[in-house]
Formats: sequence, structure tokens, C-alpha cells
Amino acid sequence: MVTVAKFRQGAEAPLQGAVVALLLLATAWLLGLPAAFGVDRTLTIPAAALVGALIGRWWLRPLSAITAVMILITAIGIWSPIVPRLAAPFVRNDPVTLDAVDAVFVFSNNVNSRGLVSGEGIDRLLTGIALRARRPALPLLVSVVRFDERNGGASSAADQRALIALVPATGTVEWIDSVASTRDEAVQLARRGFLQRWRRVAVVTSPMHTRRACATVEALGLAVTCVAAPWRPAGWPARSSADRLVVMQRLVYETLAWAQYRVSGWAHWN
Repeated sequence: MVTVAKFRQGAEAPLQGAVVALLLLATAWLLGLPAAFGVDRTLTIPAAALVGALIGRWWLRPLSAITAVMILITAIGIWSPIVPRLAAPFVRNDPVTLDAVDAVFVFSNNVNSRGLVSGEGIDRLLTGIALRARRPALPLLVSVVRFDERNGGASSAADQRALIALVPATGTVEWIDSVASTRDEAVQLARRGFLQRWRRVAVVTSPMHTRRACATVEALGLAVTCVAAPWRPAGWPARSSADRLVVMQRLVYETLAWAQYRVSGWAHWN
């Protein structure tokens, strides 16, 4: 007969494993790892608990050690000045001479289910609109994103058109549709640039995205003036712990993205 004591003894390690795995998952969320790998956060909760319970009997100590190290890294990132220093090289903001630019290109961002552009996407677009306002004849290129690309979901185009119409200009507005990544946008931009015989394009995006985005376009042979838009998700440079948390998440994302782009030969750190 299985006694209560034996049952507790048998269930203790799996339960501890599940708890530690969930703590590890929570720390990974703070670091932005699920978002960096494109993992659905809701699915990771039962998966982490199940895996932790399964390996808790044999791997509880290594799992606990990994969790402790990640908590320490997260704490250092939030409460020390190291994250802004590590993030600074990812930001590129070139001097802008509009007379030397043939077009202004705005990288896209997220869109919600009603087709409204995210705050970060608005920052990028408004910066591009303001640049073109200084030379209204410049073409403005804008990427269109969809809420759910696979199912033909809501498009960002209507919201983007409404914002662009706020500042009338004589230059054309061109659309790059159905993009899923920075690489997609860069390829389509370079193709337009070669067809139009553009030599240099002003590329507008969020600060932490500038280095990779501009390098990806340059790797395709188009000269770039890189423009960092204002960034509302966090103060930049980061001053508070809340700012540093957001910057740390973007730093993790961009580091992993850079690894992919460099291995693939899509971008080179200049």
C-alpha cells in the first residue's frame, strides 16, 4: 500500500521541479526570451510546468542553478548601468543631409486586430513624415503589416494613410506590402531603389533597431542615412529601472537577431 509519506516523497521532486521551471520561465519573460524566439507566452506556462515536473527528480539542482544565474543577470540588468552601455552600440543615428537623399523609408512595426499601428510604429512614421516635410518632393516609402499575415488580417495601411495625410507633400507615397521581417523590408526597398536608380535612402526606425536595419539595407548595395526615431516604450538613454528593463529585453532580442543575420550573411556590423 502506498502511504501518505511515500506519496509525498514521490511528489515532492516533481512539484519542486515545476515550481523552479515556472520561476525560470518568469525570469525568461523579464529578459524577453520568449518574444525573441517568437514563442507564444500562454503556451509556455503549462509546458514549463510539465517539463519541470518530469525532470525535477533528476535535474532539480542544475535547473535551480540556471534559474539563480538568470535571476542574477536580470537583477544586474535592471539595477545597474551596464545595460545602457551594452545597448549603445546598437543605436545608429547619422547626420541627415536631405539634399543627398533620394527617398525616405520607414520600417514597420506591429499592428493590432483593428488595423491600428503600435505606438512605436507611430513614432517611426511621424519621424519619417517630419523628415519629408523638410523636403516635400521626396518619395516616402512605408511598409504595410497585417495583424495575422496567414489569415489576411487587418492591414496597417489605412491608419498609416491617415497619419501621412496630416502633412501634405508633393512627393509620392509608395507602399511595401506583406512584410514579415526586417530582411523582407530591406530586400523590397533595395529592389525599388535599383529600379528608381536611387543612390541614398534615409531609413527611419526605432533606436535599438537602427544598426541592424540599416546594415541589412546596406548589405544589399543601397547607401543609407540612418535615422533613429523617438522611442516611447522607454526613456532613451535609459535612466530608471523600468527603462533598463525594456532596454534589456530589446538588447536580448537584437543580440539574437544580429547572430541570425550575421550567420545568414544578411548584415555586417560596420
